[in-house]
Amino acid sequence: MFIQIDKEDIKYFQNTIIKWGKYNHSYFPWRETRNRWHALVAEIMLQRTNADQVLPVYKEFTRKYKKPEDLLKSSWERLFRNLGLHWREKQIVELAESLVGKDIPESKNDLLKLPCIGNYIASAYLSLHLGIRDVLIDSNIVRVTGRYFSFKTDAETRRKKWFIELAEKLTPARKFREYNYALLDFSRTICRPKPKCELCVLRSRCRYNKE
Repeated sequence: MFIQIDKEDIKYFQNTIIKWGKYNHSYFPWRETRNRWHALVAEIMLQRTNADQVLPVYKEFTRKYKKPEDLLKSSWERLFRNLGLHWREKQIVELAESLVGKDIPESKNDLLKLPCIGNYIASAYLSLHLGIRDVLIDSNIVRVTGRYFSFKTDAETRRKKWFIELAEKLTPARKFREYNYALLDFSRTICRPKPKCELCVLRSRCRYNKE
């Protein structure tokens, strides 16, 4: 599949999303933390889980486990039962074991060698918490871009080479952190599965809205 998009449309999409994010940025404690262990675990918790569900679990986790060693020294309980996906409990323990006495890597290749760290989590950790440019791709971002640029999407779209190339073009070179956060918030609050088109700042150019 080939998607032809001109530079003006890319710029408009980027700038509009970033401007919207400036005034609609959602506050969550993991977005402000300087504790890299907490930041990485937050991204694992957020995988396929609503941020509002993660919030109380994250607060309890960060209060008890300041560093990986704290988790391993304690008789940790099933903190993640309210999030579903119970496999995360074991994986986070495995992650803690792999990080004892070590710094969390700052390269994507090294992050991907850690237990339970896939491409999305590594990209989110780098771009949102370390300020290293990377491209975020998940089903929500696929939905937003698919609607705006008018192409069909399915469960495999995010893995397609053409879509990865499109997401790369859409992610700014400099304001990537602002863009990525804004896109996450926009997909969560406006361009939802049942969209709020009447509140959408992209609606004047959105193909989905016109159709």
